[in-house]
Amino acid sequence: MLILKEIKLRDQNCSRGKRKVGGNRRPRSWTICPVCLCVFVMNRLDRRFCCYACKVKAQTTGRRTKRRTITKARSAQSLLRYHVQAGNIVRPTTCEECGATDRPIEGAHFNYNEPLRVRWLCVSCHRHWDARCPKGGTVATNKKTSAMAEAGKDA
Repeated sequence: MLILKEIKLRDQNCSRGKRKVGGNRRPRSWTICPVCLCVFVMNRLDRRFCCYACKVKAQTTGRRTKRRTITKARSAQSLLRYHVQAGNIVRPTTCEECGATDRPIEGAHFNYNEPLRVRWLCVSCHRHWDARCPKGGTVATNKKTSAMAEAGKDA
């Protein structure tokens, strides 16, 4: 069991010259884990977390997963962009879902195998639609999967 020291207030009657000088110079041997708020004994002065699990939890908090667009999705988006710029397809000014006119309108693909069949949605409606029925246009990437993919190419 760890007993914390009680801090005593300085005596008001003590004059300035009679004050105690010095004191305990040893660094404290305990600290509080910032994740689970438990008090633990430090065996090293640079230790911040009580266990490895708390360290991992603190490091992964707020981390976003990196995503990479698949080739078929890029091809479909590129082909649609070409036809819009060439004037073969006209981009509407209103969202098909909510009817907004003050936001940028994007082409949302039903299927990447049919690149010119799209719904014209505003950015927020496009995100909601992709969340409801994902098409698998992006894949999560990390160092481990990319290293495995490189090893598979070499074999």
